[in-house]
Amino acid sequence: MKNILAISASIIGIILLYFAYTYLVKLETCLCAQGLTNVEENKSNITHLKYIELVLLIVALLNLFFAFKRKLSPLLSTIFFFIIIMLYGVFVLNVFKLFRNMPADCECALQWPRYFIYLQSILYTITLLLVFVSIFIFMYGISKARKGLRK
Repeated sequence: MKNILAISASIIGIILLYFAYTYLVKLETCLCAQGLTNVEENKSNITHLKYIELVLLIVALLNLFFAFKRKLSPLLSTIFFFIIIMLYGVFVLNVFKLFRNMPADCECALQWPRYFIYLQSILYTITLLLVFVSIFIFMYGISKARKGLRK
């Protein structure tokens, strides 16, 4: 049952990431999406988002593969975790910068994957906040434990 849930979530994630990636590819050729100001910055943000979506798509495919195979080693899991956290941070920053500079009346940008990318950015922000709060709590607990051992 656990594998079926993991497989279903991975397949849904892969489909949504694919639509977001194709949306960004189309947005890259759209003239109005490049904005009236900061044209180079918008092109750069679209390119960064496109590559991040591609990497996340590959990670989702790997997740699907590992649902059938053995578990990852703790070291490899930790490395993947930190890579994903860094990608989330860059993704959130690029989404903010891109859609802040995009004209409101840009026809090619007003498609449903745009809202998925907004939702994705919100979820990644929440994930980042939870990770940082967890790290803070963990570090606080360690400092309290060390003070308790010194007494």
